[in-house]
Amino acid sequence: MADKTGSNSKTIRNLIIFTISIILVPWLGVWLDFQAGNDPHDQQQSLGWLLFLITPLATLLLLRLIGKDWKDFGLKPAFKGNGKWYLFAFLFHPASMLLLLLLGVIFGATTIPDLSATKLALIGQALLAAFIPSFFKNIFEEFAWRGYLTPKVQLLLKNQLVGHLLVGVIWFSWHLPYYLFLLPPDVLQSATSLSLGGFLALSAIGILPTAVLYGELRLRANSVWPAVLIHTSANVFFDVLATEKFFQFSSPLGGLIFAPALFGLLVIVLNGAVGLWLYRTRLQSSTEGNHA
Repeated sequence: MADKTGSNSKTIRNLIIFTISIILVPWLGVWLDFQAGNDPHDQQQSLGWLLFLITPLATLLLLRLIGKDWKDFGLKPAFKGNGKWYLFAFLFHPASMLLLLLLGVIFGATTIPDLSATKLALIGQALLAAFIPSFFKNIFEEFAWRGYLTPKVQLLLKNQLVGHLLVGVIWFSWHLPYYLFLLPPDVLQSATSLSLGGFLALSAIGILPTAVLYGELRLRANSVWPAVLIHTSANVFFDVLATEKFFQFSSPLGGLIFAPALFGLLVIVLNGAVGLWLYRTRLQSSTEGNHA
């Protein structure tokens, strides 16, 4: 019991260090940008951008290295028996986004101005070009959230659903300097007509079911790579469609409901329903396995 208590104390200490570091260090970078007269929107010059991207991965690697703690890293792809989860990770967001766009068109909330072969070819080329950079970016993210935070929080909390939600809260907190200072305003405006306050509120809500969904994929496969893949799929598909102005909304309400993004109301409901289903079926399988 003493060993377990000591182990839990170390895990709690490391989680506190990790959380404080990944939340505060990017803000320090933004502050240094302003002190030096750098534009925080400029990814090539901004220290805020650099620290925002590297702090989560650098912190978790340092903590694991010091503690010689690699057992739940999730680095192995674990392809055997998990092909369905990789396929799910690759297809879920594109399929759900296309479904929402179709529903928006049916209900008159969404218009797709150009469905020509030229436009679709341009979209396809942009998707291919964006995939690899986004994949590498999400390695930095997912090995922090699902590679470190998820297994450590799940180790401490009996209620694993609460654990996923706690990861979501920390994940959103890390995003705040990005939304407020690092993300160029025109990029945000191309993605949503919401005010900044409305966008932040819905993003805070929307990231919670997304944390359940991605966390469950990581636990199902015992690997971080499905989470990297689903995160990349979401980023690439939405960013390209928004940047290329593939869709438009007839009203702000239509955009609020049918937006194929984290802050869209139907996306929040869908991600939550699927994440909860994955959570419940995994627990049910685990219980049946214990009784067998």
